[in-house]
Amino acid sequence: MVETTMGSEMMDKIGISEVIDYISIQRVLTRANVARDSGLWEELGDCYHPDAMLTTSWFSGTAADFVRGSQEMKVVRHEAESQKHTSSNFTIRARDEKAVAEYDLILYQRRVIEGLELDFETWSRRLQLMLKHNGLWKIYRQTMIYEKDRIQSADPRGIPEAFLASIDFSKYPRQIRYHCWRNDILGFPPPKNLCIKGSEEEQKVREEASNFLSSSG
Repeated sequence: MVETTMGSEMMDKIGISEVIDYISIQRVLTRANVARDSGLWEELGDCYHPDAMLTTSWFSGTAADFVRGSQEMKVVRHEAESQKHTSSNFTIRARDEKAVAEYDLILYQRRVIEGLELDFETWSRRLQLMLKHNGLWKIYRQTMIYEKDRIQSADPRGIPEAFLASIDFSKYPRQIRYHCWRNDILGFPPPKNLCIKGSEEEQKVREEASNFLSSSG
């Protein structure tokens, strides 16, 4: 009977630990999105591990450079523009001081391009490797797995056909061609290791995530 009781208590402790890790990791990921949308650059940088690396639709490199690039991207925007990242469906697997976290992300943006107010929506799955640093969960690796995007005019009359006809979308990945074009004209072209759902790059980053969680050290 003593052994059974102790076993039950141990299981309760493991369950509580898992819940704490889940909430702590989700909090860091949500905080990073809010900080970026709000222009809180020091707070954004604090969400990343000192050795963190990221790959997005416009960037591949260190977390420090990503924060600087995000700030530059925000500075070049028109005053009528806005941005919002919304997240859902979190999946988090933690082991000791390592974790793999995923969640669905929709990016909403309004951009003013050649006098037109355009609304963009981009769907992706964000994959992150997490490490504890000084006892706190931090983002160690981050990859965006892009699924699809959409563009529409804020004006109910729609986007002028002549405007769309003047743009060559063919040099961008079909799934997020509007998203990449928007960033490119601001001086932020897509990196070579851009990750698209169903691609070899996605398979690669998922294998790396699995190996990361199962490896020791």
